[in-house]
Formats: sequence, structure tokens, C-alpha cells
Amino acid sequence: MASPKHHHNKPSSTTKKKRRPLLLRRAMLHSCLCFLLGLLTGLAPSDWADAASRAANAQVFRAVRAINHTAALLQLKTRTTSTSYHQQQHQEDHHQLLVVTTTTGLSPERERRSAALTRTAHALRLVSPPVLWLVVEAAREAPPTATLLRRTGVVYRHLTFTDNFTSDAWEEERHHQRNVALGHIEQHRLRGVVFFAGLADVYDLRLLEQLRRIRTLGAWPVATVWEQERRVAIQGPLCSSSGGAAASAAWFSSSSSSGAGGGFIRFTTRPTPPLTSDDSVHGFAFASDLLWDPARWDRFPTTEPDQSQDSIKFVQRLVMEDYNKTKPIPDYSNCSQVMVWRVDTTLLLF
Repeated sequence: MASPKHHHNKPSSTTKKKRRPLLLRRAMLHSCLCFLLGLLTGLAPSDWADAASRAANAQVFRAVRAINHTAALLQLKTRTTSTSYHQQQHQEDHHQLLVVTTTTGLSPERERRSAALTRTAHALRLVSPPVLWLVVEAAREAPPTATLLRRTGVVYRHLTFTDNFTSDAWEEERHHQRNVALGHIEQHRLRGVVFFAGLADVYDLRLLEQLRRIRTLGAWPVATVWEQERRVAIQGPLCSSSGGAAASAAWFSSSSSSGAGGGFIRFTTRPTPPLTSDDSVHGFAFASDLLWDPARWDRFPTTEPDQSQDSIKFVQRLVMEDYNKTKPIPDYSNCSQVMVWRVDTTLLLF
């Protein structure tokens, strides 16, 4: 018996020819789809394309910000005491200085006045800020001074007035100029320590830094030198120490001369400073908020209504009544160190 024959079905050549076009069509369709997808992606607005990435970035930024905020809170919590201490020290040592300078004089003294203003400006430039220089002058003489002040590099306010004074009334004019400056400070509530700087004054820079420690009133010795008379006078507070802190207990005045008639020294003391003239304000400074203190009006009797409006007279009375509360400057030398010199040589004592 013959064994049966197994017949294997092999694909015919016709079937192979039918499959090849199908595969080619699929590949072309796939390529076209990819091309269209890439084309649409390229033509689409960038906001659509970047929406997902921006959302992710936003989440990252929020997380980073939250971490930084948490770290800052922890750091602030651990350093609260130290920060408060440093802020207090900064406030104590960096009170604003309100430097008032009057420019009493007529046009013949213009050159000398400009030289004195330049010298004062150079001194104030060496003082650490904040410093505000208030220069008071008659309106008719203001333009040259305004040009000079713009070149000094010091923060300033140029205050002018239209009142007319004769040459013989220069003391009255100086008194008016100081009231103009104090009125400006009171009107604009400029907080700081008020200090009267004369154009004939020479300063130790340590004094200007010490003034920032004044909370109400401060006083210091002032030396006045007369070159032609060869005479020197010193006046200032006498200090007493109580509890380790120095306080003003009295006022002294000392003068010496080495003229042709022989030298002499005179020394006198009194309980309070003699504030009978405007020259005495050069040895004092005060906190500006005293000018708008409601208790100011209670210091003058009702029989003297005009006196309460005069800021200089108010400051003088305040010093006399509260002299025992005055802070001596500098406080580390027991009131024995002279840091201001008034030189009566070629410049007028403004």
C-alpha cells in the first residue's frame, strides 16, 4: 500500500503581490500622520505648547517659595532678640541731624560768607547720614547761595524770607532767621536733633556724632577765640555723676587773656546758663519734637502770649527750666572736653 502524500499549501505569487501594496500604504499613512501632527504642533500658538511646562514650573516655583518662606520664618524666630537689639542701636546712633545755619550779613560780606558756607559744607559731608542742612537767608541774596549749595553734595533746604532789616539790626535779623528755620521744622514735622551751626564755628566731628544720642536736651563746652584781643573764653556745663551717668549740675564760664597788660584767668559758675542772648544757643541741641509738644504752651504765662510763638525764646526757657535733665556732650569726658571753637578773626560770628 502506498503511503499517502502530504500536500503543503504555499502562498502563491499572486498573494505576495497583494500584501506588498498594503504594507506600503500603511507606512505612508503612518508617515503622513506623523508629518501632519508635527506640522500642526509647529503651527499651533506657543501658549498651547508651553501650557504644560508652565504649569509644572508654577508648581515648582510655589514649592520653592514655600520653602524659602518657611526658612525665613524660622530664621526670624531664632534671631528676633538680636535683630531687635541691632535695630535699637541703629535708631539710637542714627537720628537725623537738623543743622541750622543763619547767614546774617549784607552784600559786602558775600565772599566771606561763601567761604564760610563752603567750609561748613565740607565738615557736614564727613558726618554719617542722615543729615539735613537748613540754610536761612534773605530772599534778595539767595541766588548766589543757591548755586553754591547745589555743588556742596550735602542734603539741604534753602529757606528764604522777605522781611527787610537794617544793617544795625543784624541781631534781630539773626533771631528772625532762626525762628524761620524752627518754624519750618515744626511745620513739616522734621524729626531729629536740632543743632545751630554758626559760620565762624569749627567742630570736632565726634561732637556731631555724639549729638545723635540726645533725646531731649544736650549741652557742651564752647571756646571762643578773639585773635586781635588775644583772648579766649570757655563756657559750658559742669557735670555731676549719679549712678554712673553724667548730668548737668551747673554752668561755668572761664576767660583768659595774654595781652600786653599781662595775662589773667577768670572763672565763674552759676546754676543755669545765661540765655539772655542768641549766642548761647550754639552750646545746645534739642530734640525737634519738643517744638510741637502740646505742653509747650503751658510753659508761658497767659500774660506773655507772644513769647510762646517765639521758638528761640521757647528753647531758651526750656533749657533754663529743665537744665538738670540736659545731657552733657561728650558724655565720656565729664564735660571737660572742648569740641567747638568759635573763631573771631576775619569772619563775623553768625
